Amino acid sequence: MDGLGNVRIKGKSGKEYKFRAYPLNTKFDNFGAVYFITSRNQDPDGRVSHSRIYCGRTSDLSIRIHTTASFKENNANCICILPQEDKDSRTEIESDIKQNYTLLCNA
Repeated sequence: MDGLGNVRIKGKSGKEYKFRAYPLNTKFDNFGAVYFITSRNQDPDGRVSHSRIYCGRTSDLSIRIHTTASFKENNANCICILPQEDKDSRTEIESDIKQNYTLLCNA
């Protein structure tokens, strides 16, 4: 699976996580991951930016992530994934990231 490139996301701990970006409608195999829903935009000069919408985790990425109305309102078009089979690691990474960013759809 090729993807759209890498996205580096830093946690509050200072640790940097390297996610792989894909179109939001991508179908994945069954594996655990931390994921980030973004609005991916390309500037006229070719630079790519991501508006951070939502961060979550799953034990099975093959199960479709439910697209909410608030995702659509925020122009969600990309899912960035960090494969992580260990449940405790997924929880720790998600928490680290959520503590570092104000996300548009995470409470």
